[in-house]
Amino acid sequence: MKKPILIAIACAILAAGVLLALTVGSGTGPGALPFLSPDRAMLTQRTYDFLEDIKFKDFAKASTYHLAKTQEKRDIPELLRRVFGIKHEVLDITSFQVLEVDFDRGGRRARVRTQVFFRVLGDQKVRENVNNNRNVEILFYWFQQPDDEWIMELESSLR
Repeated sequence: MKKPILIAIACAILAAGVLLALTVGSGTGPGALPFLSPDRAMLTQRTYDFLEDIKFKDFAKASTYHLAKTQEKRDIPELLRRVFGIKHEVLDITSFQVLEVDFDRGGRRARVRTQVFFRVLGDQKVRENVNNNRNVEILFYWFQQPDDEWIMELESSLR
């Protein structure tokens, strides 16, 4: 009598684990399992790299995620001003996280939903303002090129 119950419990746990892996790995939630998709893992890493470049104000490096032929036209500081509502000189990104990676049905377009935590630098009045520490969600749009390289569309991402 004990053995069939233990087998049933083990099967239920196994089925729940498989279901969880398939659901979470589909890119529908913050706990998406990147190892289920090499593209998902790569886009997660490239988005982290891009945000780190922005955090350290390396705008030349940040522009390299865009098409090579249009990189010099990108005014990333202006795009950041529009997204965060402040000049990049007073923007202090403190942390960020990727919340979700979502692909279109064909698997050649993706959007990565992130949450960026930042504070506004300034004088004592600004620093003591309770609204000084903020966060914003940003969607980054990626497009797979014919050579299979993934390129970010900065204009649509930082709008």
